Amino acid sequence: MSKTLRNIFLFSSLMLGMFTSCGDDNNEDVPDTKRNRTVLVFMCAENNLGSNFFVSDSTEIVRGAANLPADVNLIVYADRTSQSTKPFIAKVEKDGMHIMKQYDKDWYSTDKDAISDIINWTFTKYPADSYAMTFWGHGNGWIMVPDKNTTNPSTKANAKHKAYGWDTGKDNPDGGDGYDKYINIPELANVLSKTHHLDYIFFDCCQMMCAEVAYELRNVCDYIIGSPAEIPGCGAPYQYIVPDLFLTKENVGKAIVDDYIKYTNFPSFPADGLPLSVVKTSNMENLLNATQSAIDTVMVHYQYPHNLPVYDVIFYGINVHSASQPIYYDLRHIMRKYLSQNDFNTWDNTFQQTVVYSVHPRDWKESRYADWLSSQLNTSHFRQFKMNDENYGGLSMFIPQTYYSNVESTYLNPNVSIKAFQWNKGIDWTKFGWE
Repeated sequence: MSKTLRNIFLFSSLMLGMFTSCGDDNNEDVPDTKRNRTVLVFMCAENNLGSNFFVSDSTEIVRGAANLPADVNLIVYADRTSQSTKPFIAKVEKDGMHIMKQYDKDWYSTDKDAISDIINWTFTKYPADSYAMTFWGHGNGWIMVPDKNTTNPSTKANAKHKAYGWDTGKDNPDGGDGYDKYINIPELANVLSKTHHLDYIFFDCCQMMCAEVAYELRNVCDYIIGSPAEIPGCGAPYQYIVPDLFLTKENVGKAIVDDYIKYTNFPSFPADGLPLSVVKTSNMENLLNATQSAIDTVMVHYQYPHNLPVYDVIFYGINVHSASQPIYYDLRHIMRKYLSQNDFNTWDNTFQQTVVYSVHPRDWKESRYADWLSSQLNTSHFRQFKMNDENYGGLSMFIPQTYYSNVESTYLNPNVSIKAFQWNKGIDWTKFGWE
C-alpha cells in the first residue's frame, strides 16, 4: 500500500526545505525509540481547505516544532487536493517535516478502515508513554446523514455537514467523483476504542464541543478541546500551540485555548470572539446523570408536541439538516433558564467539574464574530440571545423541536438521528412523547 518518497515536496515558497523524504523500504515499519508522547495531527484536507489553509497550517506546524523537546513525536497525516501528492504520514522535527510513509494512491481519509490503518501505523512506528490526537478540517458535531445522501450526486452538495471530515475522494473539492465521505462520531469512537487510549483530542474544526460528542468519546480520551461553534478556515495558530500539545494532559486544554485566543487575529474578527472549551471526559457520566434529572424537572411542562421555548438560548449553528433552524443549544444556558436557582447550583457544580475551562466572546451583541456567523449562515438569529459569564457554558446539547420534522425527505430528521447517540439514550426524550 505504500512506497518510499525520494523527492522533495514543496507546498509553497514558505515550505522550501521543510518537506523531505526520510523513508526507507527496509525500516519504514520498524518501531522508533519510545518517547514521552506521540501526537498525531490528522489533516483531512481533500476538500475546500486543501490549498491555502492546508499550506499555511502546515507551515505553522513546522515553525511550532522549532523548540520541541527531543523526547516527543509530532506526526502529521495529510490528504490534500493534489494530483501529484498522495496521502502521506510525516514526522515533524526541528529541521522540518519528513515524509515517512507515502501511500501510492488516493483514498477516503474518512473511511473507518483508513483511519484505523493511519492511527495504528503511527502509534506502532512511534511508541510512547502517552498518545494524543488533533483532528483538523471540517466538523459538524453530532449531525448524522445517511451515506446514501452523500454518495448521490444530486444531493451531495447539500450533504457536506456531517460529523467529521468531508473527503471528496478525488483531488477536486468542487467536482469529486460523485461520492463525498464523512465519518459519524459513533463510528469514530469505535475506531478510537481499538487503539491506544488518548490523553486528549483537540478538534480544530467546527461545532465539535457537543455533549453528545463528548459522551460518545468519553472512553477513548481523557480530555476534549475545541469549539461548540463555527470556526474560520484558518483555524488554530499552530506555531504557538504546537508546544502546548506536549504539556501534561491536565494543562494542555487551557494552554491551547489561551494561545488560540492570544495569538490569532482573524481577518474578519478578533480571536477573542471565538467560543472554546475543555471537557474532562471522566466526569461526563456524572453530567449525564445530573442533566437527566434536570431535564425530567423541566420537560414535565413541555410534553410533545409542545416545544421547549429556546428562541433566546445561546446556540452555535444553523444547519440544513435541522430544517435550517438553530441547533446546538448551550447546555448551561438551558439549565440556567429553566431550573430553580438551587437546582441550577447543584447541576452547575457537576457541569463545572466536567467543562473544566471555557471562554466566550466579550460583548457578544457587538462581536464581529457574531456578525461573521450571521453572514456565513445568512441569519439574524445570533442577535436573539445574550452571551455572558452567567449564561455561557461552552458545551451544546440537542433539544427536539417539532419544526425539525420538516427536514426534506432526502435527509434524516434530527429528532430521529439523535437517537444514535448514547447521551440521547440517557436523556430519553421518548418519556416526553418524542418518538
